[in-house]
Amino acid sequence: MSNNQTKNTAHEKEPKLTIKEILQEHWFLTRLCFAAAPGGMAFHIFESVKLRISIFFEFIWIVNYALGIAERGGSWKQFCWCMVLFMAAVFVSTVSFAYYKQSLLPRVTPVLHQAFRMHIYERTKNLDLACYDDTEFYQKFILATEESDACIDRYLETIETYSSAVTEFMLALGFCLTVNPLILLVTTGSFLASFWIAGRENRLLVASRMERLPYEQKREYQNRVFYLSDYAKDLRLYPGMQEKCQQDFNQSQKEIRRIHRTYGKKLFICRSIRQAVGSVYLQRVLAWSLLLYQVLVLRTLSYTAMLSSLKAADYVYESAGSMITGFQTAAENAAYVKRIQSLTDMAPLVVSEKNLPASDHPASFDLQNVTFSYQPGQPVLKNISLHIGAKQKIALVGYNGSGKTTLVKLLLRLYDPDSGSICCNGTDIRDFAVKGYRHSIGSVFQDFKIYAASLKENVLLDISSHTKKESYDVEKALYDAHFTLQDNRLVYQIETPLTTEFEKDGVSLSGGEMQKVAIARTLYRRQNLIIMDEPSSALDPLAEYELNQELNEIAQDQTVVFISHRLSTTRDADCIYMMEQGQIIEAGTHEELLAADGKYAGMWKVQAGLYTD
Repeated sequence: MSNNQTKNTAHEKEPKLTIKEILQEHWFLTRLCFAAAPGGMAFHIFESVKLRISIFFEFIWIVNYALGIAERGGSWKQFCWCMVLFMAAVFVSTVSFAYYKQSLLPRVTPVLHQAFRMHIYERTKNLDLACYDDTEFYQKFILATEESDACIDRYLETIETYSSAVTEFMLALGFCLTVNPLILLVTTGSFLASFWIAGRENRLLVASRMERLPYEQKREYQNRVFYLSDYAKDLRLYPGMQEKCQQDFNQSQKEIRRIHRTYGKKLFICRSIRQAVGSVYLQRVLAWSLLLYQVLVLRTLSYTAMLSSLKAADYVYESAGSMITGFQTAAENAAYVKRIQSLTDMAPLVVSEKNLPASDHPASFDLQNVTFSYQPGQPVLKNISLHIGAKQKIALVGYNGSGKTTLVKLLLRLYDPDSGSICCNGTDIRDFAVKGYRHSIGSVFQDFKIYAASLKENVLLDISSHTKKESYDVEKALYDAHFTLQDNRLVYQIETPLTTEFEKDGVSLSGGEMQKVAIARTLYRRQNLIIMDEPSSALDPLAEYELNQELNEIAQDQTVVFISHRLSTTRDADCIYMMEQGQIIEAGTHEELLAADGKYAGMWKVQAGLYTD
């Protein structure tokens, strides 16, 4: 995409938020934050209001009262009592504010961060796998995870700003209306002009952020390449890749700088105009001119009222400016929250209307004319029809890109087919409750992951009940997967932490050992259907043969679907389906397919030297 196209796209996705929309997004954050920490939020608002009340009394009311005593010829005792009461109130207010700032706020803020992140996770964890194939969705997801804490921080800042500014504005406005209403004319024009310019400035800030997002995403990817251990060996063995990554990083930086330059000019103009129009010096000159005219020419104002009016006018002006800044922050925040909400408001397409419970019986499957495509008009599977009998061992074979993994993703209902049907034990799988159906199937994909957790937790992939039976079942699953617990590195046995990223006693497993842990996950649950996508690719041929024999024995009462390039894994299958370009081109037992002398037989002959009895 060219720079101009990128720019245009960013502007097209940057609609101006109305005041109603800004209020709606902040009302959502208000409900979220008060539900998570009601006492903390109430105290946050209380302190913001109380601080401005105390400042108003300190710098306007007390000054006006003290000077009034002097002008009226009041007593020294009256003044002293006033000061004593005022200092006592200041002491209580200072202690309260110190508790809020140093103790309460640092404890409440992480709670609010967590509440917002959990809202995002809860709303997105059930979204379809297809969402991750969508670039726009993924960018929104990245924005949500990066900006969630900042959204809460900006919200707290906005609440504090408006609670303070509105309180100060109302007190100062009331004082001015009582003592000298004419002084308010000085602040009105600059306030309205600054408010309008701030809205324009905010839209530029958000547009700049959204246009930078794709390039920042690429830059962060290059950062990960350099610091993650996954890439460390390749970067050292292939220096040319280092140069390529650095070039990509520099290109991303170049585009980010270009965007900063483009928007920087506009932001500079907006801020310069806003600061000129709303200059405090201009406001002071106008205020002094008006007040001195009232005192010296009209003689309608005392010197005490003049000083108090000037200070009150300053507060009206400053609080109005704070509300403009607060509005700018609120509008920017609302723009981010709206994008996050658009992400969390997405409804999953893989749903069930009937929510039937998954079958407890060994699974049999019938696929009829199943067609599926990741991108419209580019089918990956074409009119697939096949039968998988209960307790059968089925093998899917074929070259890379033939559609094998996509087919098992449909069996797992990670996607729904574009057309056709998939039935489990005679019932369309779309009628089963999604979570229960997926839980009834065990799967090991070739891109499985090992987590920075204990060996036991990596097998459970669930919250541990810490029972002896659970530990025994985990150890048995590892044993059945041929994982050696007697390894001297496993100091804590199944409680040994895996990976060395966070634990100094952690253990880094080999590729074959990690694959055995992934297989143990499936064996632990004993589901009715087991899907093995290249389950033994990291094992040597002897270990692979032994594991296959064990799996056939362990899973004799379960339906098993194998995907493998090594045909020794598939030769004992009850039925083998040969796939090519999204279609089933051959089906039968190992012997039948060899006799047919087709594509399967050709693959077998290539590998025959490795698997001859």
